[in-house]
Amino acid sequence: MKLAQHRHLDALTGEYMLGTLRGGARRRFERALREEPTVALRLRNLQRDFTPRYSQRIAATPPPAGWKRLERELKLSQHRAPWYSRVVFLRAWALGVTAAFVFGIALLALRATTDTTLTPIAQLALKGAPPSVTAALSSDGATLELRAERPIVAGPLRSYELWLIPEGGAPISLAVLGQIDATLRIPAAQVGRLRPGAQLAITVEPVGGSPTGGPTGPVILSGAIS
Repeated sequence: MKLAQHRHLDALTGEYMLGTLRGGARRRFERALREEPTVALRLRNLQRDFTPRYSQRIAATPPPAGWKRLERELKLSQHRAPWYSRVVFLRAWALGVTAAFVFGIALLALRATTDTTLTPIAQLALKGAPPSVTAALSSDGATLELRAERPIVAGPLRSYELWLIPEGGAPISLAVLGQIDATLRIPAAQVGRLRPGAQLAITVEPVGGSPTGGPTGPVILSGAIS
């Protein structure tokens, strides 16, 4: 069952936004975000509706004497820490900032060594037209990136579906897309099968993907893997 058709989709989306959706349920929801455009659209709408908005019309600059008056009326000076305790605090703060800086540099270095390299493997085009989408594969064969020359977005009742067509074999679904400009994980069973001789193709399908497990709509883009 597609998550987009789940009767508790709004509740699941809210739990995901709050961070209370955990474990297998969270992994399934994140997979649906990649594969089901309706779920991703619902998350964006809720984030937009519940994100606080700042308006300059309610901003106000307090008068210069305001803090002094509050300090005097609330007798805040009696709670002021002595100078020597502030020195200790500043020293601890400086050590903390230094440690965070060193950790950040180490993290960046680690990320630089673990980033995967993407290599173009196919140029997808409509038959008879120049290529308009580049497909690039990571060095470990597990990540595929589609980069379109211009935005190609599915309509509200349609999805795009990416297919791998092995040489002499039947089409295999790799992903359901809301737009043709994405980075996706290759299903584990298909890692290593994106090799010369095979083809990539994108069809137009009902929202959520093909209901039959095979292509049902027109092929709008295709290209051989080289």
